[in-house]
Amino acid sequence: MSVLPSSQSTPHGSFRESTFSLPSPEIRLRTLQKEDLLKLEWHGGADLRQFYQQQWEAHQSGKVLVVVADLRHFPIAQAAIHWLGKPTHPHIPDIQSVRVIEALQGQGIGSRLLDLCESLVREQKHPQVSLAVAVDNEGAKRLYERHGFRVTGEPYHDKWAYINANGQTVHVDELVTDMMKDL
Repeated sequence: MSVLPSSQSTPHGSFRESTFSLPSPEIRLRTLQKEDLLKLEWHGGADLRQFYQQQWEAHQSGKVLVVVADLRHFPIAQAAIHWLGKPTHPHIPDIQSVRVIEALQGQGIGSRLLDLCESLVREQKHPQVSLAVAVDNEGAKRLYERHGFRVTGEPYHDKWAYINANGQTVHVDELVTDMMKDL
């Protein structure tokens, strides 16, 4: 505990600064639920509302499995397994949309989500799993490398679009690199 001398004065008199620890809340990994959709807007706000709706529909159809890290009934992180892969690797399940709320990054939550995704892909008897990382996202690339993913080719432009909260189509062109892991 850090304490300032009692002679430390503020406009409200003496102040004793201290530090304390809160009990560690339980973070639970679970599948996406419909009531999570608006809560996930901590990433992208209302502009990505349609994206989350489409992700929910793909989750409901079984084409995608979305898992979230839940803290007191609030999704603080997510990852999505696209069972049909992606155009560069259509036969290999692809992990996408890995994100952790910024204030909780660096706490191992992303690692727990990756571990769960890999386990679920392995349970389905797939020998490999893939993902893509933005070339300029060194932190995510280091995380994936710690988990055994390796770069499998040259960077390419991943182009996609979404409709924002104003009904406008937003085109995204992101330079990414594919990464692969043998399971």
